[in-house]
Amino acid sequence: MKKKSLFGLILLLLGVLLLFDKFDFVKFNLFFSGWWTLFLIIPALLSMSRTGITIGNVVLLVLGIGFLLRENGWDINGYIIPAIFIVLGIGIIVRK
Repeated sequence: MKKKSLFGLILLLLGVLLLFDKFDFVKFNLFFSGWWTLFLIIPALLSMSRTGITIGNVVLLVLGIGFLLRENGWDINGYIIPAIFIVLGIGIIVRK
């Protein structure tokens, strides 16, 4: 799909969602709790799709997701150390 078509489709969907919100068909709020974390998550995902998975991309993505979960009331403190061990283990296993 061309970039222009994708951008047009995104604008179309955004407009429809905003209109449905005005008609009270669906509840849509453009700025949800933790919306600012998308400034970490989206660049990390785009960089992963272009250059592959690197340590920097993964760190940025994990930080973004962690902040997003915390903003939405999830207590992730007890999961951080086990997640680090899992990621390190996977990294050691798949390393060539």
